[in-house]
Amino acid sequence: MSILEQPTRQHAQPTRCHAQPAKPIMTLDLHNDRHAPMITVSGEVDMSTAHLISELAEHVITRRPARLVLDLSGVTFFSAHGISALLRTQRAAESADVTLALRAAAPFVTYLLAVTGTGMDLGVPVAKTTDWRWPHHDGSPRCST
Repeated sequence: MSILEQPTRQHAQPTRCHAQPAKPIMTLDLHNDRHAPMITVSGEVDMSTAHLISELAEHVITRRPARLVLDLSGVTFFSAHGISALLRTQRAAESADVTLALRAAAPFVTYLLAVTGTGMDLGVPVAKTTDWRWPHHDGSPRCST
């Protein structure tokens, strides 16, 4: 029987795939409490996600709150693009007379802001470099106490 003569399936049953939804690389949550709007950042801040932080922050700044809080406690990766996004957000906040505050930055984020000199511009306390260690082999950030 040649290839052209082989029978074909007339009624193939569709296969169903029960794949789990992909976990997002980064999430941003905007909370408005009575004191100030707060943007909570979780996940990886890299070249494909960092601009989203400054875009959301700039949108909030157009409402002219007295203060805007960025919570960086859930950040698991932070690149130079994240630093640029924070500086861009700081410039937008200053031009609108809005105070930008960083809250609960992950230890390695504080370290990166300190060693690059941008921490002072953002009002982040300078971390001692001896208080920080490279991440565990499992990738979780670690800070000595």
